Amino acid sequence: MKQSFLKYKKLIIVFLLFFIPLMFISIFKVEYNLSAPGYNDNVNQFIVVNSDYEAIGSFHTTSIISLKGITYLQYLIGSAERKVFVTEFPEYYDNLIVSDLKIMSYLMKDDSLYTSLIIGIENTDYQIEYETYLTVYLTWNYLDEDTLEIGDKIVDIKRDGVSINVSEIQCLDTVVFTILRDDEILDFTVTKNQVTDELCSVGISISNFSNIISTEVEYKLIDSLTSGPSGGLIQALYIYNQLSDFDLTHGLKIGGTGTINIDGTVGGIGSIEQKIYTSDMNNIDIFFVPFASGNYDDAMEVYNTLNTDMIIVGVNTFDDALNYLLNYEDGDNNE
Repeated sequence: MKQSFLKYKKLIIVFLLFFIPLMFISIFKVEYNLSAPGYNDNVNQFIVVNSDYEAIGSFHTTSIISLKGITYLQYLIGSAERKVFVTEFPEYYDNLIVSDLKIMSYLMKDDSLYTSLIIGIENTDYQIEYETYLTVYLTWNYLDEDTLEIGDKIVDIKRDGVSINVSEIQCLDTVVFTILRDDEILDFTVTKNQVTDELCSVGISISNFSNIISTEVEYKLIDSLTSGPSGGLIQALYIYNQLSDFDLTHGLKIGGTGTINIDGTVGGIGSIEQKIYTSDMNNIDIFFVPFASGNYDDAMEVYNTLNTDMIIVGVNTFDDALNYLLNYEDGDNNE
């Protein structure tokens, strides 16, 4: 027995010297995020619009692989790969529950789906009725306790009994938020607190949320694994195409990214670089990119390093993308 142990002693020592550090860096977490190329998802897999028209090509949203709070091993691997970005936790992470960002992301995805349906349908001859209202998307740890929550629909804001806009709340003001939560109207008194010398805040992030009341268009939304609002533009183009006798796809794979607002403007997104890599890897023919937030410039910087036939098209609005496809001719170049 002793001889057997001595025989394998060196092997065991070498194994432990390798295994223990590997186990440590595989488990130990660092305050970094990682973003990597992800997927191009065919919109018809999660939005179904009943239509008499059939597209030859397809529309694809673009998602990335995003990890928050990665292991040290993931940090090392990601730092060595040019298509992967590793970034430190932003300072604002100190003032929120990081897991709430995932909840916010799914809420933004829901708004994106409804807004894209509204834009796509409104630009055809079909009828649609909808509402848009302010919603709490994120709460910060300096919000007064036991008051507002993510997903609350803001019905009214009053200061001294008078209704005001959220932009009118002054530092140290105490106001009453009337909200709708789980079909119940609730009132909460909150104060806009002096958080730091530079920051005075209620402690919430709010934005519009759109909801469809009625429409003659039959549609179905199917749950998917992706979240966030960046598919808005492409979703709207797909919906329009389903309701139009002109096939915008021209038999091509149409991709892109960008949020869609209720007025048709296209907003910027994060991780545009990884989305260009993703779309090139998935043989997208035309890829729409917002001009907003410098997305187009960042996209072209990556694009110019690739050997690809993919066309990059910068847009500010839904109409920009629509008109490009309506007037597309084979052989068009980047715009």
